Amino acid sequence: PALQSNWMPIHVTLSFMGDALFAMAFGSGIMYLIQERQLKRKRPGAFYYRLPSLDILDSMNYRALTVGFPLLTLGIITGSVWAQYAWGSYWQWDPKETWS
Repeated sequence: PALQSNWMPIHVTLSFMGDALFAMAFGSGIMYLIQERQLKRKRPGAFYYRLPSLDILDSMNYRALTVGFPLLTLGIITGSVWAQYAWGSYWQWDPKETWS
């Protein structure tokens, strides 16, 4: 019965989208650091020319974080509502809940 709740797909979708946007922010942050380092050394490698500009990477990172954080927050909230509906408690100190 717990997995047949309408809260489950909402919780999973919001959490997955938030995590995906955090992964995108991580990737754009790594690319930013690589490109910035190559610019400071004044010896751009072949990889430098394949990366987007620093402004684009900074904008991608900002947008991913500003959208990802609210999505993950809503995912956690809907997970608590779903747990209350399914098991009668928002929090049960289950290891999976605690690590999340």
